[in-house]
Amino acid sequence: MINNFIVDDIDWSPILQSIRYKSGQTLPTYPGDLKAALLNHSGLANHPKGSEAYQIAVEIARTSSCCDPEIVYWFSRLAALISSQQEKE
Repeated sequence: MINNFIVDDIDWSPILQSIRYKSGQTLPTYPGDLKAALLNHSGLANHPKGSEAYQIAVEIARTSSCCDPEIVYWFSRLAALISSQQEKE
């Protein structure tokens, strides 16, 4: 189990700990709207690049397993990039 997964001062472990295997599925999934959860958790729900960052994370994840934990991983990196860009402006 993941105890903590912190990127750019955001602890992603609450989302990762919600991801579970469901009967009949080969990959673990988030039990709700993963996009909304990630955007809200990162504070990017109203950011003009928030949805685009989520879509890019999904597309990157498609190159391998395309499972929800991998989407969280890539989104966390993109969210950190967006946050660091905002700080520079």
